[in-house]
Amino acid sequence: MLIEKIPNLPLCVDMAYMNGNWKYYTMDTHSHGLLECNYIEEGSCVYEIDGTEYQLTQKNLILLDSSIPHKIRFTHEHPCTVLGFSLSADTEQKTAAFPGLLDMLNQSLDLCRMFVSLNHALVFPDARSLRGDMLRLYHEFEGRKDSFYMTSLCYHLLCELTRLSLTPKSSSQYYVEKAKTYIKESFYLIKNNEQVAAHIGLNATYLERIYKKATGVTLWETVTACRLSAAEELLAQPQIPIHEIDNMIGFSNRQAFYLQFKKRYGMSPSEFRKRMTATPSPQGKASPGFLLLR
Repeated sequence: MLIEKIPNLPLCVDMAYMNGNWKYYTMDTHSHGLLECNYIEEGSCVYEIDGTEYQLTQKNLILLDSSIPHKIRFTHEHPCTVLGFSLSADTEQKTAAFPGLLDMLNQSLDLCRMFVSLNHALVFPDARSLRGDMLRLYHEFEGRKDSFYMTSLCYHLLCELTRLSLTPKSSSQYYVEKAKTYIKESFYLIKNNEQVAAHIGLNATYLERIYKKATGVTLWETVTACRLSAAEELLAQPQIPIHEIDNMIGFSNRQAFYLQFKKRYGMSPSEFRKRMTATPSPQGKASPGFLLLR
């Protein structure tokens, strides 16, 4: 957010809301005011902000420059409950008792840093500590609508946001790297894509899409590649029976292992072993970490 464009006016609350079960709701791209703050009470959703996607799950909070075109996209498979509010500059002087936003930024280095780093949006991984005040703001907006009380709450919430740990991990690349790491560490235990997605906290369809876009291969192709690489190391150890390797690396049966191995290496596992053992390899070639886990 460009500080130069921020008017030195107090903030006022445009809206406070708690929208439950946004399962079938479709939102158009829109823009409004200065800021929007949304906490994910339940479920998950994707924010689209000027071409960038932010995947949010339970406990996440997003602070965004609401003057930039944005919308929320839902999976239409699971309900999503969003607790939030939006703020604008108080051009009508309803909250004149409060400092202008620029004056507030001049008084708080932490707040100034947060606004300077607000390029489209900031994602906070765990904002449960703010939930109580956000609920109070929502109930006040639905009830008495005391502007002084609501403004005091939103100023307080902005200051509290500076105390929460920020994450630069809101981009799709972060989730892709998490998927890669999990597959590398647990390929022999993974049964399906849903297991990977559940570990990361994403919808499986969404994860598969961003993973394929970033890597050029599917999640399951990566799982298979890790299994076959482990098989290559295990086949280099003659003391390990070939008929035990498929189970060790996670294949459901020996035939699936045989077909995938031959597809990648152009030979059967037994032929591969003969070639590997024809010339003795250095001791300790197999991955000790993998064997220890087994």
